[in-house]
Amino acid sequence: MDVYISDQFIPPEFKMYDGTTDLEAHVKSFTNAMAFRTGCDAIWCRAFSLSLEGEALEWFNSLPNDSIENSRAWQGKDESLKASMDRYQKTVQRVKNISLKLVVQYVMHALRPGLFKGSVYRPPPKTMEELRQRAEDEVRVKDMKQNYRRKKQEAKADRTDGKKEG
Repeated sequence: MDVYISDQFIPPEFKMYDGTTDLEAHVKSFTNAMAFRTGCDAIWCRAFSLSLEGEALEWFNSLPNDSIENSRAWQGKDESLKASMDRYQKTVQRVKNISLKLVVQYVMHALRPGLFKGSVYRPPPKTMEELRQRAEDEVRVKDMKQNYRRKKQEAKADRTDGKKEG
């Protein structure tokens, strides 16, 4: 908020985002329009709310001051689903009156492709608790599969060791 914006800076006209259309397409459109005018991230941050309306703008305005530490909401390349969902849920909990529709739409863009991401579409969760429970179930299934593979490899190694000794 401390960045100086020249009086000569004219923000581009944006297609407005209200929370019901494709978020990823909106962000791409916004970044392309802003890149044409300036490369300053701070100005981009200040201008972003100008591209929002309706429910999306209400959500943005409900964010507490200094609540955005960084913009990385996406699941990291090596980040587990559990860590990503824990971080996402903590972020969502800080926003008052956020609609589940917006939460689910945004989490879909934030997650890496996979079975869990597909399962959130069919059918979409009705509550945040259901979304959290689905993520925990997915983590539990992945853990069970990893344990099964590990035990299978250990058993194979034990059989191989027995043959060598004999």
